Amino acid sequence: MKKEYGMYLAYIFQALIALNVIHAFLIGQYELMFTGLLMFILTLVPYIIARKMNVNFPWFVYLLIAMALWFHTAGYIQGYYTTFYPYYDKIAHLVSGTTVALLGFLGVIFLDKYWNMNLNTPFIIGFTIIFGMALAGFWEIYEFLIDTFFGGSMAGLMQHGNTDTMLDMIFVLTGSIIVSIFGVFYFRHHRKEDITGSIEGTK
Repeated sequence: MKKEYGMYLAYIFQALIALNVIHAFLIGQYELMFTGLLMFILTLVPYIIARKMNVNFPWFVYLLIAMALWFHTAGYIQGYYTTFYPYYDKIAHLVSGTTVALLGFLGVIFLDKYWNMNLNTPFIIGFTIIFGMALAGFWEIYEFLIDTFFGGSMAGLMQHGNTDTMLDMIFVLTGSIIVSIFGVFYFRHHRKEDITGSIEGTK
């Protein structure tokens, strides 16, 4: 039942994204509407992967992805990035960092099973943190390029100096560490096979 309740939360965040898309359409902000529509489509990706690959991801994967994409959608369409700057942006980075790190954590365990790499716990935890920070680095480069060549995004400049960039990275690191701590405690009571068994699905 917990899984079902968690999935309902994921559906709620998907619905909130859809409502933001409708709102952008009604106020004539078509560029924002297409951005929100893209975010909504991205929330469908884990469902498609699960169906095509015959796997069953834990409910919190769907929830975190939908929540992270909602933060960005509402930040642009509702103007939260500007209204609640800098707090909203940092929370968005924390949620996104946690989501990306979780995907890295599940991904490396999933590959470990099918490639028979026999990875140990310290490697998996280290990979989780590095994976989250690597994608955060690419995102900050993206923000820099958008500001440099296009004068910023729809919410204005994406970077506000070295302190802002470093705080973004720190919040992503925090999210990655949270996932890693979860991983450490999980491996104290479970095996890697317990996770791969939960996401493998029925053949």
